[in-house]
Amino acid sequence: MTAHNWLEHAAPYALGALDNDERTSFEAHLATCDVCTTEVRELRDVAGLLAAAVPQVVPPAGLRARILSDARAVRPISVATQSAPRSGTDARPEGRGVRERTVSSRVAVLPWLAVAAAVIVAVALGQRYRGERDARVAADRALAGARLTMDSTAAALAQRDSLIASLVAPDVQAVTVSGNGPRPSARYFLDRRAGRIVIAASSLPPAASGRTYQLWGIETGRPPVSLGTFNTDSGGRALASLALPPGLRVAVTAVTDEPAGGSPQPTTTPFLAATWKTE
Repeated sequence: MTAHNWLEHAAPYALGALDNDERTSFEAHLATCDVCTTEVRELRDVAGLLAAAVPQVVPPAGLRARILSDARAVRPISVATQSAPRSGTDARPEGRGVRERTVSSRVAVLPWLAVAAAVIVAVALGQRYRGERDARVAADRALAGARLTMDSTAAALAQRDSLIASLVAPDVQAVTVSGNGPRPSARYFLDRRAGRIVIAASSLPPAASGRTYQLWGIETGRPPVSLGTFNTDSGGRALASLALPPGLRVAVTAVTDEPAGGSPQPTTTPFLAATWKTE
């Protein structure tokens, strides 16, 4: 039985409606479950308030006569159940003892009817409370999801703004290159002052499974330095912003096809190579 199933026992337990075995099992569960303990306490509080709210009413003077009249109309008292009249001043009218017992039993039922009504209202309120609690939990989860979406959107907007700044910076250099085969192309934007290069590729099929594209920066007279990896979407497009290592004077950039995660040095023939002016 899960914790959710145990909650179904809270209301009948609080109202004393469980049998001995159920009550024993549920009390053992209560010893280790704060959720059910809180539920029982709140339901008992509600039931106590409802019971205290039932006013103690003195039956009206005409109630006895009305009940006796209804009793005679619905279930006439048979001769066999009538009591023999007593002698002397204590003698009662025929059947009076039976009728008085009937009235007493019905009057005694009234408090139980009030308790039953209180129990029904308590169960209904308990179910309403659980529904409202579940609604609050769902609302909190939705709010957390919305905040996460907003944070993700804010991060995406910040990245977009950074890309735009790199594309329109006054000192940025821009170069367009084309490759062989299906003739993929790319436009590079190099911002030396910000230490960033942006590559916008098109018509470049996505790298094969377990492979990736890697961009290299080459300084004259030195081995290539990895600037990062990227891949294209199903339409062959990619937009990647990559940081330049401090102090690297890029003269050439080129793309290679490498194993997933990248390589320390190029392992395939570079393509989409661009030459840059050095300062």
